[in-house]
Amino acid sequence: MTKQPGNTRPKPKSEKLYDRLRTILAIGLFVLVGVLWFKVNRKVEVIEIERAPKSRSWSEIVASDTLNAVTLQTSFTAYEYRGRWYGNEYENAKTVAEALGLKLNIMIVNSEKALVDSLFYGGADVAIWPMAYSVVESYWYLRPTGPRWADGQCIVSARKLDIDAYKDSLLTDSMLAELPKYKLSLIEDSHQWNIFKNRKIRKQYDFRPFLIDTIPHDSLNTELLTDSMIIGHTDAVMLRCNVARLMRDYYPTLVVSDTLPLSIDSLAWMVTNISDTLKYKIDSITNERLDSQTPHYTIVARRKNEKKKRGRPLIVNSFKMKDGAISPYDDLFKRKAKEHNLDWRMLAGIAYIESRFNHAVISTKGPLGLMQLMPQTARIFGHEPEEVLDPELNIELACRLYVRIADRLRNRVPGISDEDLMCLSLAGYNAGIGHVYDAIRLAETLGYKANVWPNNVEHCLRLKADPQYYRMSVVKQGKFNGAFTINYVNQVMGAYHTFSQKVSKD
Repeated sequence: MTKQPGNTRPKPKSEKLYDRLRTILAIGLFVLVGVLWFKVNRKVEVIEIERAPKSRSWSEIVASDTLNAVTLQTSFTAYEYRGRWYGNEYENAKTVAEALGLKLNIMIVNSEKALVDSLFYGGADVAIWPMAYSVVESYWYLRPTGPRWADGQCIVSARKLDIDAYKDSLLTDSMLAELPKYKLSLIEDSHQWNIFKNRKIRKQYDFRPFLIDTIPHDSLNTELLTDSMIIGHTDAVMLRCNVARLMRDYYPTLVVSDTLPLSIDSLAWMVTNISDTLKYKIDSITNERLDSQTPHYTIVARRKNEKKKRGRPLIVNSFKMKDGAISPYDDLFKRKAKEHNLDWRMLAGIAYIESRFNHAVISTKGPLGLMQLMPQTARIFGHEPEEVLDPELNIELACRLYVRIADRLRNRVPGISDEDLMCLSLAGYNAGIGHVYDAIRLAETLGYKANVWPNNVEHCLRLKADPQYYRMSVVKQGKFNGAFTINYVNQVMGAYHTFSQKVSKD
């Protein structure tokens, strides 16, 4: 019998049951997926709650009477010298803490990641570190606060780089391969690193002349990286434009590019998203008190008192030199200098920088008198500390200390010039000869000139602040912030050159 079109065979009961079971199974599977999805999302929510920042509440901050601030130690944030804190961010944070009726506690970390972690885990209440908004936004729990300003990035090199050839639109691959390449050093995971990785910026700025040298984030800061560039370890670095201007003041030969396209970003301090009260109070204070002082974040840096060129005359404002006289103690300086075969104008430079020719000054850390001798130095030479407030004895012991240091250094690094010996001896006078010996051994180990101060022993003394170097076996005295001593040497040498132009040696 032929099957007629349109006629369908009724399904047997077993097949109908199978269809129903399949439908029920599909619905059950759908419900199961929904339940699992709900549980997973609930678990994620619980994890996020557990991972919420552990910042202190405003009431806890008030109860402790202390505002905990964290930063990185640089010339333009905060640094400690002879038991006291200095730096632009420190001064701003101190203003904020005083307005809040709190004491300021400064903590130093070695990387931006450690700084963010300090906020997250409650180790700090506020980060007084200029972080770009684009970076802040990458951390869901951070909020900007405090003084705000805008700044961009630029490429900085120790000399003019030959990159004009890369502007030729007709360059072929073979021609491009023959052009010189320059090492551009970037600290890993830094804001500069993220700027370089930004595709939009790379389309606007030609990075083809550069080979990227990645520096571990806990190895160097921008200051040490710039110093490293000066002595030829790299060809270029990327810095914030205001930092680059500061560095160019210190190193006048630096070549600073225009601001990189699309690199301008807003900068601010940071708190966590659960520190609303603290954020509100800081913002109200900074808007009222700090913005007028730092409209574009004018850096008050550690080097603000340094003269930027080695040997550049220091402008002496605190007294007037009349009739060839430097100070009321010139006769003493001349007599003691003659006895010890020294330049009396150098002694006057030490006294000016140390005490501003105040024979009665006593530092809170212990140094005494005109030449700011430590009490233990007086005892080494057989005198009680109170005796060295006498100007003549103070100058005498300073001369004996300086000569002892200079003689040891002269024997340690033969062939050293008089000026380099003076710089190394002044560093030893300020920091102790042990740290200078460490810098000399570092210079010999790292391939620098051990008998040259500028950019050689000077740079190695600065490296003693870096764990990569102060943990080396040749470093016997451990960690040391040599930048403060470098500052001291530059100041004394500046005063010495100024006095040398005004008065004769005899």
